[in-house]
Amino acid sequence: MNLKELENILLQHCYNMSILKEDAPSKKKDSILDALIAAIIRSETSYTDIVDCINDINQDKVINIDFFNKGGNVEDFINPKWLKFAKALWRQRSVGLGTPNAASGEGELMFIFLSPNIKKPTRGDLLIGDEEIELKGEGVRVNGKIGGNQFRLKTVEIAKRYNLTPNKTYKTNLDAVEIEKSQHEDYWKRELSKLGIENQKEFVAEYLSIIDGQQHSVENIFINDQLNFDSLRKEIVKILYNDMVNDRQFDKFILLGDGSNAKILSRDCQSFNEKVDNNTIGIASDYFRVNQSANIGWYIY
Repeated sequence: MNLKELENILLQHCYNMSILKEDAPSKKKDSILDALIAAIIRSETSYTDIVDCINDINQDKVINIDFFNKGGNVEDFINPKWLKFAKALWRQRSVGLGTPNAASGEGELMFIFLSPNIKKPTRGDLLIGDEEIELKGEGVRVNGKIGGNQFRLKTVEIAKRYNLTPNKTYKTNLDAVEIEKSQHEDYWKRELSKLGIENQKEFVAEYLSIIDGQQHSVENIFINDQLNFDSLRKEIVKILYNDMVNDRQFDKFILLGDGSNAKILSRDCQSFNEKVDNNTIGIASDYFRVNQSANIGWYIY
């Protein structure tokens, strides 16, 4: 089998799997072919094996889509016979799948190429039945709807109303209320100590309300009449996830990570909150760029 024959086999499979339309631009076809052939070469998969693999795909013998309900190690849900090829496909980020200005994420091409049950929707990452699924690799961020600079101005205004002195931002030396940042914990412990406990709670509740415009109870983030900063950070992440659920259309949100311990999230914010509380979902660093217009966010894993 020569290269042209291989390309024709791959293209026909892509048409059958709705990865590509037959009238797709040549640039789009070439991009996906480049990614597929790179995976074939890197995994040392023979031409004959590719034909066998496509036959197994058509018989739904390669990927067990229970993965999208259970999570865990994605390798446990892939036919071992094709695991080496699947892992090479995982790494491919083709611009033929993504938007015109962005490549697809890790794992995306692998899933839609290897399973007849997984489609590429017109919007979003994957479609399984009628479920829209977003895939996120490493460095996953949940975002709110308010820009960092706007958040800074509004929280500084609250601080001044309570006669609290804002901290100074790193490098830019701007006034800010960065109680979410670990490096400012000691500063805000001192500032908050100027207030009685009820006023402290009111101040923190107002700070949280700036994120999404909603009222928030803060009783659970004050322990022994002291603000618990870890609990505060978790509360912020919960608010941001709720914002994201309300702002975007998806049925499942998959934290793939490196593929070894994927976590399945849904639009059920209560379930998400429980996972944050019991540390099933970890929180990393914030994305509160208070001197920028980009929306605030937080990295989770």
